[in-house]
Amino acid sequence: MTPKTVLMLLSNAYDPDPRVRQEALALIGMGCQVRLLAWDRDLKAPAFERIEGIDVERIFVASSHGRGPMQVFFYLMLYLKMFWRSMRTRFDAVHCHDLDTLPLGFLLGTLRRRPIVYDAHESFPDMLAGSIPAFAQRGLALLETYLIRRVTLLITVGEKLRRHFAERGARPTVVVGNWKRLADFSRTPEQIRDIRRQLGVPDGALAVVCVTQLREDRKIEELLAAAHESPDVYVVLAGAGALERRVAQAAAANPRIIFPGFVTGAVIGDYTCAADVIYYGFDPDNPNARFSAPNKLFEALAAGRPLITGDFGEIAEVVRRAQCGIVLPEYSAPEIKKAFHILSDVDVRSRMARNAAETGRASLHWEKAEEILYREYSALLPGLREPGHDKHVRLASTPAVGR
Repeated sequence: MTPKTVLMLLSNAYDPDPRVRQEALALIGMGCQVRLLAWDRDLKAPAFERIEGIDVERIFVASSHGRGPMQVFFYLMLYLKMFWRSMRTRFDAVHCHDLDTLPLGFLLGTLRRRPIVYDAHESFPDMLAGSIPAFAQRGLALLETYLIRRVTLLITVGEKLRRHFAERGARPTVVVGNWKRLADFSRTPEQIRDIRRQLGVPDGALAVVCVTQLREDRKIEELLAAAHESPDVYVVLAGAGALERRVAQAAAANPRIIFPGFVTGAVIGDYTCAADVIYYGFDPDNPNARFSAPNKLFEALAAGRPLITGDFGEIAEVVRRAQCGIVLPEYSAPEIKKAFHILSDVDVRSRMARNAAETGRASLHWEKAEEILYREYSALLPGLREPGHDKHVRLASTPAVGR
C-alpha cells in the first residue's frame, strides 16, 4: 500500500522549526510521508535535504523580514514557485503552517480535491500590528475569516485562540499545543548539578533561566535590573537578537548574569532542567499577547519548573489555575524582585514545581498531541498507523473540541 503523503508549506527555511518538526515526525510515525516546501529567504540552506525522514525542499526567493506591504511581491514569487513544485507531485493532504501559506495551500487542496489543514501558530494579523498599515491588517483578517470557514481542519496552539477561530466560523477546530515530549525535559540530579556547575551557578543559589529572542518586547531590561539588585539570584539569559550586545555587557559586568549566547535543541532542555525558575517576558500590549501560549510555558511544565510571567494570555491562565508560578502585575524590576523573593522559599518553590510537573504529565505534553493528530488525521486519511507511546504517559483521547 502506497503511504499517504502530507505536503507541508512553511514560510521559513526549516532550521528546524520546533513545532513543524514535532508534527512532521508524528505524521511519519503514523506511516505518512512528509514533504516540506520551505521558504529560504537567505539562500543559505541546501535545496534538498532529508532530515529525520522529512523530505525538505527549499524555495529560494531572496527577501527579508520587515518589508511591510512590499512583501506581497515576494510572496507572489514564492507562491508561483511553490505552486509549480506542488503540482508536479502527488499528495494526499496539504498542511499549511500559518496564514502566509494558507492561500496557496487552499488553492492546491481545492484543485486537487485534497483535505486542507490550517495550522495557526498564532493570530497572524495581530502579529503584524504596527508593521503593516491598518487597512492591510484588516484585509488579512478578512481573508483569514473567509478561508478558515472552508478548510477541512483547523489546528491551533491554545484554547483561547481556538475559541477565537471558532467564533469566526471555523469548523472543526482542535488544539495541538506547543507541548513538549516529557523525556526531552528529564535530567538526573547528577546531570542537573553538572549543568549548573558548567554554567557557573553555585549550589544553593536561585537559578532563573530565560531562553528567548533578545528583543525589547521580551522584557530583558527589567529582568537584568532585577538581577542586579538580587544578590542571591543567578540569571541565565540565552538567545540572539537586537539586545545581544546589551546582555553581553551586563554579563561582563555582573558574574551573576550568565550569557551563553544562542542555544537550541537539547541545550534548551539542559538549561530548563537546571533552572529553579523559568522567566517569560513579552509585551502585554502586543495584540497577540491575549492568546499567548508560548513554548516556554510547556518547556517549564515538562521539566516541572515554576514560571514568572506577565498577566496576559493563556500562559497566565495556566499558571494561575495550576498554581505553578508567579503572574506579575507588571513587568518592572521591583515586581520581578518580589517574585524572586517568593520563589527563594524552598517550600514554596517545591510546591509550585510539583504543580507544574503534574500539569505537564496530566495532558500538556507531546504524547497527548500525537494522539490528537492521529485522531484528526486518521479521519482525513484512513488507514494510518496509531502511534505507540510509553504506557506511563499514554492517556485516553480527549473529545474533539468544536466538532
